[in-house]
Amino acid sequence: MKNYFPLLFIAFLSFTITVNAQQKINTKKLDKQLEQSFQNFELNGLSVLILKDGELLFDKNYGTRDLKNPITSNSLYNIASVTKAFTGACMAKLVNEKKIKWEDLVIDYLPDFKLADPYITTHLTIADLLTHRSGMGTFYGDLLWYETERSNKDILYRMRYLPVTNRFRDQFGYQNNMYIVAAEILEKVTGQDWESYVSENILIPLGMLNTRTSGNKIGENQELAHPIINHKVVDITMKKPHAAASFFTSTSELSHWAEMLLNQGIYKGDTILNPAVVEDMMSGRTLRPVTGLKKMAGANFNTYALGWSVWDFHGIRILEHGGGMPGYISNLTLIPEYNMAFIILTNTLSSFPSALEYHLLAELMDDKSRDWLDLFMGFKTRGEAQEKAEEQQRLASRIEGTHPRLELKKYIGTYEDKMYGKAEITLVNEKLHLVFLPAKHLFYSDMEHWNNDTFKIKFADEFLPAGYIIFDFDSWNKILGFKIDLKSSDFHFFNLDFKKLD
Repeated sequence: MKNYFPLLFIAFLSFTITVNAQQKINTKKLDKQLEQSFQNFELNGLSVLILKDGELLFDKNYGTRDLKNPITSNSLYNIASVTKAFTGACMAKLVNEKKIKWEDLVIDYLPDFKLADPYITTHLTIADLLTHRSGMGTFYGDLLWYETERSNKDILYRMRYLPVTNRFRDQFGYQNNMYIVAAEILEKVTGQDWESYVSENILIPLGMLNTRTSGNKIGENQELAHPIINHKVVDITMKKPHAAASFFTSTSELSHWAEMLLNQGIYKGDTILNPAVVEDMMSGRTLRPVTGLKKMAGANFNTYALGWSVWDFHGIRILEHGGGMPGYISNLTLIPEYNMAFIILTNTLSSFPSALEYHLLAELMDDKSRDWLDLFMGFKTRGEAQEKAEEQQRLASRIEGTHPRLELKKYIGTYEDKMYGKAEITLVNEKLHLVFLPAKHLFYSDMEHWNNDTFKIKFADEFLPAGYIIFDFDSWNKILGFKIDLKSSDFHFFNLDFKKLD
């Protein structure tokens, strides 16, 4: 007689996990919590979808996409860095097809590619590009592509002027630019640009027909969740394709991607990705310390794979990635052991998607050790208080009664940072006016005298706070150039050093 115990046990275990997951995430309670959190976190629009065993366990939307029309499950959000996993899948697919190898050198495909460190230039591999271990600091070089008119070729050329601050393959440095490099290699190998390849091999087979690879592909009749900053609808960024951050999609269509990945590459009976590809893209490659929120969540390990953070919540493996762009925050979380996914999208700059991710994981694991929503609400309150305090400190530090050492017309001219490019200062209506030429439609501002040879600016970009231009002089009182003091965790203005050309 055959022993059916193992099969019966597996079936029982699967049933138990399914029932427990549905019991632990009380959808009626969750709906009320989301309605309250929507107010507490001052959100504009929010879409939340929970997938379990290929079925919708929860699918709700709150608020508006443009301050008047309601958000729906078909509203398109820029998912920013959640895009990275799609690029990781494309590259893993090429590896599986033996068209490339992870250990292949970047310079074998792009001979002109160069970084500031010669050793890294000659040893950087395709795997290094996607796993944030290139030696570059987190977000270094993002100003090269953010709202600029530069081509990928120009961006790659200028990366040689970026400082290398991390230890190669030892320190984690989150890099968007390296995904552009990967996209260039993909095109070399396939003859297709990244946009065409990801559409043909992933989006179309998954039925993600309303998803757009970049903002300039969004049709007038599509339901866009507009980015909202300071209660004001602003223009979208990511209008050009970018392998790290340019997808616009909805909770409805992103669920197709999540369902396929949880089902080992199969969607509606069709194999979209070989199971080996899914395993490859989800395997941790870069070790990261277990600190901060991960430590609070009882994590035992923390790694980065191919467009995924891979860690554990009290021993249960979690694959997740967040994304942020002006007016958008996104989060996609997979829990393979529970065959479950969370998709959280908002058109508000808020920590709420992360708060909700941890809250849902805690509910799922029956961890009542802390109230994650309350914890993140405390982060929000303290962060806002700190911003106000810093603003008051800045005002108190201003020296009254000072004047620029030169007459204003002496500051006029063209300035250049060798990595970023040129900026112009002109005199308009007796006021100095600054323009960053690579992003002249957004990075421009009048220059208000602050004190001594420092001027205050506020770029047209609503996402960025005010900044300060500090001029340098030689001993003859000749202007050498200027630096910028502008606090942003996303864009590193402190790396810019503009020299006066005329």
